[in-house]
Amino acid sequence: MQFLLLAQIVDGTPDDQIVPHLKAESLRAWELYAAGIFRSLHSRTDVRGVVGLLEATDLAEAQKAIDSLPLLKVGLVTAEILSLKPYVGYERLFAK
Repeated sequence: MQFLLLAQIVDGTPDDQIVPHLKAESLRAWELYAAGIFRSLHSRTDVRGVVGLLEATDLAEAQKAIDSLPLLKVGLVTAEILSLKPYVGYERLFAK
């Protein structure tokens, strides 16, 4: 299954609280990418954070992966995970 991750740094968090965790955060994100869970990550333009596409067997596995991120563990990031499913709208247009 695919999931959409919407993560953002908690409003008002100064950079000096984030910087000490960036190496560990990047390492864990790389591990999740290498494991095939993170498929893509993109910086957000609306807030300080990321949007990501995840691949996992179910929501529990996706949540467990996100909960392992250091910035989330220390409460500097919030995250929402949305389950995705294939779009079937074209089928209605082109079904015979």
